[in-house]
Amino acid sequence: MGLSSNILWHQTNRDGFYGILKSKRLRYSYCQERIVPEFKLFPIAFPMISVSDYPFSEIGNNKWAYGDFCIGFKQEWGVKVGFSPVCYCSLGSRVLSQLNNLLKEAIRTDSKKYFGLSLFLFANMKFVKAPLITKTKTFKEYRFYDEREWRVVPYITETDEAEVLPFLTEDGYKEYKANHNDSSLLDIGVDFQYEDIHYIIVESEDDVQRTRDIVGMSVHIFTQDEVIEDVIGVDHHDEILPSPLVQDMEAAKRHLERTMNALRNRKDVEENGKHE
Repeated sequence: MGLSSNILWHQTNRDGFYGILKSKRLRYSYCQERIVPEFKLFPIAFPMISVSDYPFSEIGNNKWAYGDFCIGFKQEWGVKVGFSPVCYCSLGSRVLSQLNNLLKEAIRTDSKKYFGLSLFLFANMKFVKAPLITKTKTFKEYRFYDEREWRVVPYITETDEAEVLPFLTEDGYKEYKANHNDSSLLDIGVDFQYEDIHYIIVESEDDVQRTRDIVGMSVHIFTQDEVIEDVIGVDHHDEILPSPLVQDMEAAKRHLERTMNALRNRKDVEENGKHE
C-alpha cells in the first residue's frame, strides 16, 4: 500500500465542520509557526489552509489531534485551487539557512518584494518535529512529518485586496483573536462543491444523518468507530492475556518444572558417579 493517497483530509471540530459544509468554503486561518530563525523562532502567524494526504488506512486512534471530524477532498480539486505539499526541514538544514539569508538580505536592503517572498516561502515550511499545543491537547514533541501536510497560502495580492495582514507577530495574533471571538479565521478562502468531497468522517451516528441532509447521497460518510474498528481494524490483533491468577499459576508451574528437572539432573549425576 502506498504511503500517500488521492485524498486530502481536512480535520476540524464540530462547529468548524458544519460551518465548512454549509458555506462550501475552506477559510484561511492564521496559524502560528516557529520556523523563522531570523526572528529567533518567535511565533509568526501566517494565513493558510492545511490538509493531509495520508491513506484511509492510516486514520487511527492517533489521527485526531485537530478535531473529531474529517473532510476528505479529492486531490485533483486541491491541486486546482493551489494546494501543494509543505517543505519539511530540520533546524540545521541548508534550505532553511539559505532562505533565512534571503530574508536577512531583504531586511538589510529594505526590499519589500523579497521580504514578502521570503515570508511566503517560510509560510510553506514546517519542522519535521516540534512541540504542539492545541485547544484540547498538548504534545511535547509532535512528529509533523507523519501528517504529510499540504497547504495553500494566500498571495499578498489576496490579503491586500481583503485588507488583512499577510502575517502577524505573537502580539498581533493575540489581538486578532481577541477582536474575533477567539477565532483565527479570515473571511477569505477557497470554495468547493460537494462533488469535490470523496469521504467524510464524523464523530457519531447522529452526525451521519445531519451531514447527509447537507451534502446528499454522493459522499461516503463514516463514523470514527466504523473507521477504527471496521475499515482499519486496529483492534483486530489485540492479544487476549490470561488473568493475573492464571499467570501466577503458570509461573509457579514453570518454577516447579525447573526445580524437578534440576533434581533429576542432580540424581543422574550422582548415580553415574556411583557406577564409575
